Amino acid sequence: MRPRNRTEFIDYCLRQLGAPVLEINVAEEQIQDLVDDALQYFQERHFDGVARVLMKYRITAEDIQRGLAIPDGAPGSTSYGPVGIVTTQATTNIVGTATTFTY
Repeated sequence: MRPRNRTEFIDYCLRQLGAPVLEINVAEEQIQDLVDDALQYFQERHFDGVARVLMKYRITAEDIQRGLAIPDGAPGSTSYGPVGIVTTQATTNIVGTATTFTY
């Protein structure tokens, strides 16, 4: 359900914070101020309807090849250096358990 007015928006926000299961200890004036601040922030930064969107993209071998730099900038060189899109791997021990992260 999308809030259609200020009261529904405030109720939605309080539910997101855990009400009525949790007691949200804020004064009505504080809630009104925070809603005003949120609306002002939105108008200043997103007045044109811009929304943050994350998109997935699978990196191909061609993308990696395009991202590599030619060593020394040698004209006519066809070999590529290790600079560009790379995979980073790190290993650490967390409470006695070896963990490997690949980026």
